[in-house]
Amino acid sequence: MIDTHIHMVPGVDDGAKDLETAVQMMQLAMNEGVNEMILTPHFNLPAYHNQNVDKQYQLLANYIERENIDFKLHLGNEIYLSEESMAGVKRGQAHTMANSRFLLVELPLYHYYPFHESMLFELQESGYKVVLAHVERYEVFARRPEKLAVLNEGGIYSQITSQYIMDNKTRKRALKWIESGLIYIVASDGHDLVKRPPVMKQAYEIVVKTFGEECGQMLFDENPGMMIRDRELMVPVLKKKKFGFRRQ
Repeated sequence: MIDTHIHMVPGVDDGAKDLETAVQMMQLAMNEGVNEMILTPHFNLPAYHNQNVDKQYQLLANYIERENIDFKLHLGNEIYLSEESMAGVKRGQAHTMANSRFLLVELPLYHYYPFHESMLFELQESGYKVVLAHVERYEVFARRPEKLAVLNEGGIYSQITSQYIMDNKTRKRALKWIESGLIYIVASDGHDLVKRPPVMKQAYEIVVKTFGEECGQMLFDENPGMMIRDRELMVPVLKKKKFGFRRQ
């Protein structure tokens, strides 16, 4: 599996606090079946500005090389959708996903206005491909999933979090999202070893059991790999439909 949303660059945001924690998170992810990652520290001006990201990322990359660990790392950002951060993107301060044209974008959790949608499509017009991080967390899409469908029809992709699939309280809703055809990638959004660990295996098994191996591979490996290779993502093929979730 490939994890395309994780806060594992040591000491730069609310993720791994130091190199030791980052290494332990990587080892946990490897035990889960992950062998490649795009690390996505927050980019949210003025609080998170990437000043030390490249240097701290290299600490982890050097450790992997020194210890001869069979694990691939790439760098990206989780970019908060605001006027300040979008200006930073235009100035080249933010990282695309693994040097591709993809950007991982975080929306405000409780507010979504027409100018937010305009900023997303403006990124597309600038040549970027947009993936929305953890779409399950946004109030607007929970209330009105047709809003996400409109973005999807405009070429904007969506990602949900593995623990949202694993949690018994939210699993049914997560699987409805996948069945809708609006979800292209599952990622961990891992931040630490306890509260938000980088766990993926159980989520993968649930998806495979529900929708088949092809769907699981697409969400957890193939589409993440397509992102790294800068290719268009594909709608997962479902072996069976179960929940009756429809675009409105």
